[in-house]
Amino acid sequence: MSVGVSIFTREETTTVKNLTKIIVSAGLAAGLAAAALTASAAETWSRRPTLEVKANPGSDYLGTLDIASPVTVLEKKNGMAKVRIDGWSLKEYPSQIFQEAGLRIEYASFDEEKAVKLNAKGGEKTVQGNVWQKSSAEGWVPEASLTKDLDALWKAGAARHADACSSCHGAPKPEHFTANQWSSQLPVRGGRTGHTRRGNNALMFKWLQAHAKPM
Repeated sequence: MSVGVSIFTREETTTVKNLTKIIVSAGLAAGLAAAALTASAAETWSRRPTLEVKANPGSDYLGTLDIASPVTVLEKKNGMAKVRIDGWSLKEYPSQIFQEAGLRIEYASFDEEKAVKLNAKGGEKTVQGNVWQKSSAEGWVPEASLTKDLDALWKAGAARHADACSSCHGAPKPEHFTANQWSSQLPVRGGRTGHTRRGNNALMFKWLQAHAKPM
């Protein structure tokens, strides 16, 4: 068995070991940073209320995508983007996709039958007697209607809340209600608050639900 002879002094060997640790740590940090950037870049959100989703780039209306709903971009063509919406749907009435089973944070709603694909193997939950399954749907939307800046959306939603709900009284904090309770406070039409979730309030409504009290 041969014995290797070091070409470094003891002090030099210690220095080399320390440099190696620094290089390895830097490499790991860079790798983690790159992974974080990749994950962040993959997040895409709709920035227009009730955005039309089409079966094909030019026609065939399928349904609507709600503002500040996450999508996965699958393909781009002539200013249009093919997206996939993932979430949960009621097994009995799979026309809508929600963030979570039993949670009324809606991502999308479809008129076309079978536009929403259920995936029981992906997940199934029973909430208050209703069966929910993991679900997804695909369709085309204008590429310009998507954004990667969710913070900008939330800032706009918070600003609208401060403006719309402070003229007569102090604006309630988002955590004052759960996401489902906000659905009752800001219904589609009318409501005791005098506000609905339509138009200028669509983003405010989504912001309130996203920052609501846990269920």
